[in-house]
Amino acid sequence: MDRIASYEHQASLLEDQVSVVVEDDDIVRANNDSDDESVTSYPRFGIFANDELMVDRLEEGNHEYDVLKRSFVGGTRKSGKNINVVGIHKKNYGKSVMDIARLDAFKVYASAVASRNSGEANIRYGWYGGSRDEICEILKHGFRRFANKTVSYGRGVCLSPANSPIESVKTSVADSDGLRHMLLCRVILGNPETISFGSPKGYPSSPEFDSGVDNLLNPTNYVIWEHNMNTHILPAFIISFKGDPIEGEQANIQAVRIPTSPHMSINGLIRQLTNYLSSSKMASIKKLHQAYSMKKISRPAFIRCLRANAGDDVLRAVVQRIR
Repeated sequence: MDRIASYEHQASLLEDQVSVVVEDDDIVRANNDSDDESVTSYPRFGIFANDELMVDRLEEGNHEYDVLKRSFVGGTRKSGKNINVVGIHKKNYGKSVMDIARLDAFKVYASAVASRNSGEANIRYGWYGGSRDEICEILKHGFRRFANKTVSYGRGVCLSPANSPIESVKTSVADSDGLRHMLLCRVILGNPETISFGSPKGYPSSPEFDSGVDNLLNPTNYVIWEHNMNTHILPAFIISFKGDPIEGEQANIQAVRIPTSPHMSINGLIRQLTNYLSSSKMASIKKLHQAYSMKKISRPAFIRCLRANAGDDVLRAVVQRIR
């Protein structure tokens, strides 16, 4: 019990120690050549200005902002692409009863994992790339099954290590302003096992394992199983950025385009959406479809509204399912 109490004390200290990000995952590579970073400026608007999200915008010059910006830009530099950080938001877990409960639950699970792993919960930081809609949904309601973009390393949420965000950058989706968004999350890895590429696994091989990685010594992917995705992952920051396309991401962009093939009609698409969306959202989409069918709105306008209501990741999942 003393060991668990000690861990809980350590976990509470994480709240105000961004330096833990640096020490645990080495995401900050001190670069003296930071002058080559892009300095293009963008309007000071609230990218995630929504009271439901419970996030605070960090300003340039803030210690956390500067550390995270250097870390993210440094981690993507190996791709040879220009990355320009536009904004950083920090999740505030003290603004609502439900968020306080979410943070407390994370600490309880971390303590439980630590208690069976010699006092080590193995908490890391990991990147998760998605569309703006998906990230908003995660912040409000947690991860959902459809949000998983790949089963390359089993069925679960796949994140990139803090010092190597490239794979998650590839799964980010540009919004209407051309901005992409990434979540930096705390992740309870516990005792990970190696997961082979293409594995269909959806749970640990044995009770002694808590998560998966593609390589034990030098992981580039963390896998948190579906049944743990809302207890072992805690979103901490949102990084919003612009940058050159990275090889391997084009398929993700194309996947959200509404097909014109007769084998994937809009009617069929809407029928499939009922498996993913609430009745209220489906009612809105059906009204939009009716207006489109009566030629009251154009196809581009209908698709824009459809994406706004359903979210790119739901549409991607449905299109892939129909194919």
